[in-house]
Amino acid sequence: MLNKNFFAFVACGMVSSIGDLLYFFVFSWYIASATQSVQYMGTIMLVSGITQFAASIFCGAWVDVWGAKKIIAGSNVIRALLMIGLMLVSMTQAPSLYVLLLIAIAFAITDASFYPAVETIKPQLVSEDHLSRMNGVWYTLARILSLIAPSISALCMNLLGIQASFLCMAGCYTASALLLLFVRIQKTQTEPKAESGKWKHYKQSLTEGWIFIRNSRLMMTLLWLIFCVNIGANSNGLLLPFLMKSMNWDAQHMSYIYTWQAAAGIVCGSLLSVKSVKQPSFLYVLLGFLGQGVAILTVCFSSTLVFLCLNFAWLSVCTALVNIFIRTMMQKEVPNRYMARVGSLFAAISMTSTPLSRFFTGFLTDRLGVRQMYFWAGAFEVVVVVIFFMLYKQITVQPGVKSQTEVSG
Repeated sequence: MLNKNFFAFVACGMVSSIGDLLYFFVFSWYIASATQSVQYMGTIMLVSGITQFAASIFCGAWVDVWGAKKIIAGSNVIRALLMIGLMLVSMTQAPSLYVLLLIAIAFAITDASFYPAVETIKPQLVSEDHLSRMNGVWYTLARILSLIAPSISALCMNLLGIQASFLCMAGCYTASALLLLFVRIQKTQTEPKAESGKWKHYKQSLTEGWIFIRNSRLMMTLLWLIFCVNIGANSNGLLLPFLMKSMNWDAQHMSYIYTWQAAAGIVCGSLLSVKSVKQPSFLYVLLGFLGQGVAILTVCFSSTLVFLCLNFAWLSVCTALVNIFIRTMMQKEVPNRYMARVGSLFAAISMTSTPLSRFFTGFLTDRLGVRQMYFWAGAFEVVVVVIFFMLYKQITVQPGVKSQTEVSG
């Protein structure tokens, strides 16, 4: 499991993750400070989410045609240039909404391309019996970086300013692209081959990706579950900066919460990194989502920083379980030759509920208040999980297997 390519690829992914963490922390705080409106941020997230959805549909085919390494390198280089552009934009006194939307759209496209490329390479680094352990290691390291990133973000904003923060992000993406030069991965044969032109290959790739998902009972169930859960779960990232402001707290307080989240994720991920779970159960995923919904719901009852930190730490543990087990289940279900097209299409469809959810979250929060919105978002997720619990026996009575999910007309 632990080899040169593994360490090189992990380093590449983690450095890029630092850039992402800085981006989402600084950019969200920047918008909240400049506009004082959840609806304004919700609009940007709506357009960005729709763009990411549209791009994700084709990203798997892009990976098949151009190769995972080229897509990752290109994504990092483009994001570095975008952060330099964002640095220039932040120097203005009144940043234009349209300019920020263009940057967010471009970032969404490159980010959507990055995910299927990474997921295509990851299963090639370890044996199938160690997939959950690899995902645990990956998640743990990501949480360790999350533990550091908020403090770095707050430090950059407080001491160096917004411009320096965006410049740091550009440096992270550039370094990630350079680290990729040290990764050696054997090319995986994909189907269909691009013999009749790249555009036809894109179309065939989309068709086969959907057929694979449709033929797999497990994949379809996970798809519907994530689609519904995202309606409530994704409100947290949108609401947190405004929750801090409603309590008259600053960015440093938000960094404490992110730190507790990261620490809890590290503990959970570390435990799953020690011993591989060879056959993660769908029931584990449901329990993780249930805990996630309860954690979001109880935010509305919090009044102290300690309570909030503990609450979000529990949310992080549940999120870790969900992330690791879903990835492992997909890696076991989907053959490597279908990973890019299936993974990108699965992500695109499952996230379709996110943009509109965030837009209406912003709309309703400006009218109901942040705490009330946390309550209803968490309650919705709990109801969704309860419904899937009631259908659990029907869902698992005929679990999908690889032999039943091969692509066929």
